[in-house]
Amino acid sequence: MLEAAAIVLAGGKSTRMGENKALLTVNEQKMIEAVIRELNKVFPEIIISANGNDFDDLGVRSVQDVFTGHGPLGGIHAGLEASSYYVNFVVACDMPFIDIRLAVYMINSSAGYDALVPKLGEYYQPLYAVYTKGCIAAIERQLKCGQNKIISFYPEVKTMFIETREIKRYGDPERIFFNVNTPGDLELVKSMLSNHREGK
Repeated sequence: MLEAAAIVLAGGKSTRMGENKALLTVNEQKMIEAVIRELNKVFPEIIISANGNDFDDLGVRSVQDVFTGHGPLGGIHAGLEASSYYVNFVVACDMPFIDIRLAVYMINSSAGYDALVPKLGEYYQPLYAVYTKGCIAAIERQLKCGQNKIISFYPEVKTMFIETREIKRYGDPERIFFNVNTPGDLELVKSMLSNHREGK
C-alpha cells in the first residue's frame, strides 16, 4: 500500500448529464464504485469529496466542502483537510478508465513537490493529479478571493508537470483521462468497454 490517500471528487451538479454521474451504471456497477475498486488496490484511505449523502453505502468516508459553492477546487480543499496522509491522489468520479499504475507512478514521482499534474500539450489534467497538504494554504487564498479555477494556485506551490511522453508508457492519454459529461459520453464509454471485452 502507498503512503498516500485517494480523494474522489463527486460533488458536481452533473448539469449536462441531468442526473448524478457518479451513480450511473457502467459495466454493471456504479461509475464511482469502479473508481473506488481500482483505488482500493493501492491506497489505504479513500475519501469521497461530495455535498450530499448519496454515497453512504460505499464503505468509504465522505466529506463536505468547507468553502461551499466553489466547485472542484473547494472539493480538493475539503479532501486534503480531511485526509490522514500528507500526499494525496485526486481523481474525478466520472473517469471510468483510470490507470492505477499511472497513479502509483505519479505518487512515487511527487517527492519534493506540493503538486504533480499531468499536462497534455497546453492542457492540464487537474482532476487526475497529486496534491499534498502543502497546497492547502494556497488553495484557501484562492477560494477566499473568489478564484475557483484549480490551476490558479499552481504558481504559489512547488508544482511538477508530467508530459504526454511519460503518460503514454501507461496507455492512451485520451482514454485514461476520458470523463463522462453527457449521455453521449456515457454511451461511448459503454461501447468502448464492449469492444474491449470482445477484443476489437
